[in-house]
Amino acid sequence: MSTKTVRRLWVFTSIVGVFLVVATVYLAREEKAKEEAGYSAYIVGLNSVIYLREHPDPTSYIVTILDLGQQVFVTDILDDAAVPWARVRTGSFEGWVPAERIGEQPP
Repeated sequence: MSTKTVRRLWVFTSIVGVFLVVATVYLAREEKAKEEAGYSAYIVGLNSVIYLREHPDPTSYIVTILDLGQQVFVTDILDDAAVPWARVRTGSFEGWVPAERIGEQPP
């Protein structure tokens, strides 16, 4: 390989490396900002079937089923309704569960 080709590869590799570092820092800050806006909690209660719903409504579309004791990340609380709801995130799923089903300690 010629010196010119090696130099070009070195520059290209350096640019890609800098881009990856910047992207990693950016994504880490975004995740930290999300975490500061909420808190970690657990699914609690007597019933072992808990539905994660698309909207804070018991008739809303079921996104997934959560397990008793499953750890979730609470991002919002809606307490102006007759039944308070918590917006939670777990893995790639995000939705609403009744706030009474959220606890700070696992069951």
